[in-house]
Formats: sequence, C-alpha cells, structure tokens
Amino acid sequence: MSEIEIKFVSRESALSPFLENVLPALDRAGFSVHREPEIRLQNDYFDTPEHQFQHRKMGFRVRGCNEQYEQTVKTQGKISGGLHQRAEYNVDLQSAEPDLRLFPADIWPDDWQVEQINSALQRQFSTHFSRVAFNVSRGEALVEVVVDEGEATTGKNSSPIREIELELKQGELTDLFAIANVLVEHITVRLSDVSKAAQGYQLLNGLSPVVVPMDAYLSLKEGITTEEAFCRAVQYALGHWQKHEHQFYETGSIKMLPEIANSARLLMQTISLYLPVLQCPQMLSVHQVLMRYMQHWLWQDDLQSLRYLLSKKSVFHKCLSRYPALNSYLQGRKAGLIHAHAPDELLCSKETNKLKILLTEIITTKPWRAHSKAYDIPVMEHAKGWLSQGWQTVQQTMPSARGMAPENYIAIEVLLRQTLWNGFLLASLFDEERHHFRAPWLDLLTGIEELKALMMLRGVAEEAELDDTSDIFAWIDEKISRLMRVMELTRNAGMQGDVYW
Repeated sequence: MSEIEIKFVSRESALSPFLENVLPALDRAGFSVHREPEIRLQNDYFDTPEHQFQHRKMGFRVRGCNEQYEQTVKTQGKISGGLHQRAEYNVDLQSAEPDLRLFPADIWPDDWQVEQINSALQRQFSTHFSRVAFNVSRGEALVEVVVDEGEATTGKNSSPIREIELELKQGELTDLFAIANVLVEHITVRLSDVSKAAQGYQLLNGLSPVVVPMDAYLSLKEGITTEEAFCRAVQYALGHWQKHEHQFYETGSIKMLPEIANSARLLMQTISLYLPVLQCPQMLSVHQVLMRYMQHWLWQDDLQSLRYLLSKKSVFHKCLSRYPALNSYLQGRKAGLIHAHAPDELLCSKETNKLKILLTEIITTKPWRAHSKAYDIPVMEHAKGWLSQGWQTVQQTMPSARGMAPENYIAIEVLLRQTLWNGFLLASLFDEERHHFRAPWLDLLTGIEELKALMMLRGVAEEAELDDTSDIFAWIDEKISRLMRVMELTRNAGMQGDVYW
C-alpha cells in the first residue's frame, strides 16, 4: 500500500505539550480525537554487508510488539517539500527472523536477487520507542497522528527519537495540512524528511558537516509545462533546505546556514518569477509570507562576510594573522551575531514551519488550476522573455560606458542575484553556451562578496580602535583597488557575451 505523511521532530519530549496544547486546539478547530493505548515497538533494521537497501534508498525492518512480528519494506518514494509519499509492504512473521521471500515478487527492482540478498541479511541497528496514536477526524477526513519517543541504537552508539507523524488515512490532503498547521501553532517542532532508517544509518556511518552545493542548473526535461517546472523548483529548494537544516541540527555547523538562506532566496525568486502565470490567491499569499520571512535572514550577509574574513583559506588570512586582537574582535562579532539571531530557534519557529507547510500544500494541491489554463503551457514559451527581461535590467543598471564604484556594485547585488537565479531555474532548457554567458556574472557576484568583506573589515578596524592596526587600512585600500580592476574587466567581458536563449 502507499502512505502519505508529514513528519515533525522535536528537541524535547513532545507528548505532554501535544496533550496539553495541541489536543484542545484540534477540538476548537472542529476535529474529533480518539486516543489509542500506548504501545512499545522494537524494530530491527536489516541490510546486506554492502548496504544494498540503503543504496536503493529502501528500508527493511522487522517490528515486534507483544510477541507478534511483522516485516516491512519501504521504497524510496517521493518527498515533496514536507510531504512523504512512498510505497510500503507488510508481511506477518512467526518469529523475529526476516524472510524477503514472503513479499510479492513484483515489489523488488528488476535486478534484485531475492534469494541471495535474503541469505546475506544482517541486523544493522535497532529503534525502540513508545508510540501513542491518535485518530483525528472531521467529516470524511481521517488522519492518524502518532507520537514516537525512544532511541535508535547500534549497540555502541545511540540517538534519541522524538517524532510526530501525521498520516492521511482518508479524505483530502487539505485535511492533513490543516492538522499540521494546528500542530506547529501549539508545539515547538520542525519538519523533517529523515526516516528512522536514515537516522539509524547515520548513527551507523557517522555524519560529517559537509555542505552539498546546489547544482549549476535546475534540471528540466524538454517540453516540461510551466506547472511542472515551478513545482520542480520548489521541491528542489525545499529539499536543499531540509538537507542542510538537518546537518545544522546534527552537527552544529554554521556552514549550513548560508545554504538554508540561499534555499529561501531561491524560493522567493521562484514564486516571484512564476506568480504572473500561476495567478491565484494562494500564490499571492505565499509570496507575501516569503517577503516577510526573508527579513529573518538578512543577517546572513554579515555572517558570510565574517566567515570569509576568518577563514584560514581566504585571501585575508595571511594579513589578519598579524593582528590577533582584531581577529579576536571579529570572532566576537560572529558569535554575537549568531547569538542575537538564534537560528536554532528560527528554524523551529511557527513562521518557518508554516512557510514550509504552505509551500508543500501549494505544489501538492495546485490551486492555480481553478483560475487559468496557463499552467499547462510549456515553460519554454515564457523562458526567453523572462531571461531577456532580467538581462535588460542588468544592462540598464550598470551600462558598459559607466564606471562602477564599490558602492555601486554592492547596490546591484540583489538584482544580479535575482537575474542569476532566473538563469538557474531556466538555463537547462538551452544549450551549453549558457555556461560561458553566466560564468563572468557568477565571478562578479563572488567579487561583490569579497568586496563586502573588505568593506566590513575596514568598518570593524575603525570601530574596534585597536592598537597596531595603522597599516591595515592601506592594505584594505590596495585590495579594494585591485579587486575593482578585476571586477570591471569581468563586467566588460560579461556585457560582450552572447545570450544563450
């Protein structure tokens, strides 16, 4: 069978807040709630030594409860924003020993050697947790809400399980989203796309704080409709956000925060670009929500400049290493910035959760279909006009005949980013010449980031009033002068490039 669910994780025990705050709110919203008895579930996850299930993004477990056993296979499925849709197959067992041969033969990949894999199965990790289930209904809708609390363990390592899952049993997806919105209004959680199986494998293999850069372009197939291209973009941005948000919470690495901020910027530009075609009240609403939400991430520009200045790999390191007091001051600024804006709280906030739910709901329910047929037009029919409009604005803002000062470059950063985002969203529809056209403008954006870091360094050096920094201002001026010469050459090269659309 197929399951459709939304999953949240909590940093603390969620059951008491759920009982005290969420249940009364569901009652006020017109939902009826029936609580099931608490059960204790023990789950062993199996795989081959080569981790064939993990590589296929499948999960296989044996679950025990009151001496009764069941084995389950979950396929990779589809994650759309915060919504999980995947096939699940269950078979009863006489004991806790797994047997893949009991599943229907047609559920496996074509090259799957069931007998061979079955004989190679080994227990990889376990999850043990208490589950309290609630059947939430209103009209024809029925949603099962489960609160799971326990741990995942390999025997040597363990990590807590604190999850709330909403699974649509009957009714429309709008009912699922309605309950999700009630939940995030009354309890501190965050959306998650990490399954218990993935959590176990992470515990087994470890998790390093590695940034996964966005692709060069959003992949779009030939002939894709405007609706499909829009949904693909939103799914991609939300997936990138979720991946790095999970890494941030698991590792504490602030390297993940710029990727989250970039995901939000990409979402903002995607909605702005497609809104004139996919017109409906819901699209307008999400645009307004995103505009307000982006204010929470403006501080990321300063954090990026500080990280750039303090990086041992940056062009600043050799110079700044001679000024330990200034380095210390910059470290303090960075720590103060993070403390003041508390990203760990922001990512669990009502605003963040409601935004993700709203975006997931809009690409799932596709409300624009009730207002126009334009969604079915190939996006290629819009792409050339959208790209040309952005490029013309860039040309008008910094024409070749006019020299640019540092302040001018910093002022056009937002416009340049928006134009490059449009290229990210649409360039895969065109040939390889897109790379040659975009390269100087991407280099220019990198130059602007370095320029902003230099300008910040000058301001901090003045503000700190530290001893022995007299020659750093000359060094900054020289760096800015050199950078401006390179940026002007890059801009002129970009202006002479042939468009690829």
